[in-house]
Order: sequence, then C-alpha cells, then structure tokens
Amino acid sequence: MTTVTDIAPSAPAKHRAEVATALPPARGQSFLKLVTLELRKSVNTRSGRVLLAAILLLAAIAIGWQLTHLPQGPAGFDGFLGAASTSVMLLLPVIGVMAMTSEWTQRTALTTFTLSPRRVRVQLAKFVSAIVLSVVAMTAVVVLAFAGTALAGAVTDHTTSYAGVGGQLAGAYLTVALNVVMGAAFGAVIAQTAVAILVYFIAPTAWSLAGPALFKDNANWLDVFGAFGRIAERDLHGMLPETLTAIGVWIVLPTIVGLWASSRREVK
Repeated sequence: MTTVTDIAPSAPAKHRAEVATALPPARGQSFLKLVTLELRKSVNTRSGRVLLAAILLLAAIAIGWQLTHLPQGPAGFDGFLGAASTSVMLLLPVIGVMAMTSEWTQRTALTTFTLSPRRVRVQLAKFVSAIVLSVVAMTAVVVLAFAGTALAGAVTDHTTSYAGVGGQLAGAYLTVALNVVMGAAFGAVIAQTAVAILVYFIAPTAWSLAGPALFKDNANWLDVFGAFGRIAERDLHGMLPETLTAIGVWIVLPTIVGLWASSRREVK
C-alpha cells in the first residue's frame, strides 16, 4: 500500500524537473552587448565625464589660440587639427587605462565576472569600447578643427587650405586609436589606475629620452612615439621594421600579457 510519505519526497523533484524543462534555454551575452555596457561604464562615472569634458575644453582653447596666432600664408586645416588633437593624444589614453583597471580598483570584478565569466571576452570588449570612445572624441575635435579653419577664413584676411585632409584624418584617427590601445594594455597588465597611468606616461618617454644617448640610431626600434609620429605623417621614412617593432613591443605585447594576466588574476 502506497502512503503519503512514500510519494512526498519525489513530488518536489518532479516539480523542479517540469519547471526546468518549461524554462527557455539561457542565452549568452553578445559581444556587442558587452561593448555597449563597457561604453556606459566609461561615460557614466564622474571621472569619465570630467576627462571627456577636459579634452573638449582643451581642444577648444587650442583652437582659440591658433585663431589668434595665425602664421603667414593660408590658414591650414592641418595646423588647427594638430593644435586641437594634442589634448586628445595626452588624455584619451587615460580613458583606456581606467576602462581596464576599474573592475579591480572599484572592486566590481566579482559582479562583472560572475555575470560574464569569460574574462578575455569582457576585456576585449573594454578594448573595443575604449577605441570607439576615442573615435567619438576625435570626431568632435575634428569638427572643432574644421570650424576653426572656416572661422579663420571668415574673420581674417587669411585664405583657408584643406590640402591632404583625408590623409591627415586617417593618420590622426589611427594614432589616437593606437595611443588608447597602448593605455588600455598598460591598464590590463598593472590593474591599478594610478600606477598604470604613471607607467604609461613615464616608461616610453624615458626610453625616447635615454634611448638615443645609449643606443644611438638603434633606439628607433623601441621608440613608440617616433613610430606614432611617422604614422601620423603617413610617411614611414623607410623605417617600417622599426615602426612595427616599436608597436609590437609597446602595444601588442602588453595587450597579450594583459589579457593573460586578467584571465588569471584573483577576484576578491
């Protein structure tokens, strides 16, 4: 004879099995969704917004300075773009650093990697979001440069020149993207915002100053700023191997090491 106590233990298990089969299969997060989330993280913090505002403010000040100190001859777009993009080159890489270190310095890594356990995928999304943000910021600076050039032609007796604008923009965007990826790579390796920013600014600068004195022309093989300059000018001056080596050592290698370290770093 079957009793109530005989069937009671099996009822909850049967109910759970029915519920499990009724639920739809779990769907993973798309890479585009991860990139969107990382973009929101970058701009939804006070530090991120202040940094972006500072970049645009400094670019506007540089445009104003250029307008009041025009050289002889036509007012060239390249002069306004060079003046306005200085702040971008200096400050945008900090956004890349902060994107990679925020999970560890703000102690949100446990939440992030619980919801998205594939860490390398999350880190790659951070890289992409930093590049996207740099492109957006650079586009705003380019608009300011165009406006400054047009204003120079309208309010002064200078003619305007937009010669080679396509190549200038390509070089500027590529250089900014490489700077941001370099900053993000340092952040992925070090995982501490202040230390990563310090190393990012000091290490390549120290090499560019000390390298030529110690190794003469061979220092070009590790001079990443020289490589950036040649890329921005769209002229490698016959130094393609040196340029690729500098990019590989200062950008590609830290990126690989940073992804590896992030995938194995202890989450607290």
